[in-house]
Amino acid sequence: MKPNPGVAAVQKLAHMGYRFTVNGVNIKAKYEGQGAPDPAQVRPLMALVKEHKVAAIGFLARKAQPPERVLTCADCPRFSASLGPNPRQAWGRCLKRGRGRYGCATACEAALTDDVVDNANLSDDNQT
Repeated sequence: MKPNPGVAAVQKLAHMGYRFTVNGVNIKAKYEGQGAPDPAQVRPLMALVKEHKVAAIGFLARKAQPPERVLTCADCPRFSASLGPNPRQAWGRCLKRGRGRYGCATACEAALTDDVVDNANLSDDNQT
């Protein structure tokens, strides 16, 4: 599926150094890149953003929303928390990475998207 031309223009302008803010039905663009932007490149892209304003606002509004909840290592089935007064924030062991992690650290994407691994097979307790 081909992206909307206005959305593609916003993405190109952002890559060039523009930062966008949305205020109601208005889009503000501010150049924060190095040097001066090339007007020959910027004008047609800004015209596309204006022409496809509704799609551009929708795209920028979705990007600006923070995630509902940040997943931490304590949320991952591969995290073995240490025993302590607050195990969700305490130091523990990541069975995916094979090393220690804090429970309040941001969970790695791979650990949360892979198929669930049987932690019993990975623990040191069950060695024969």
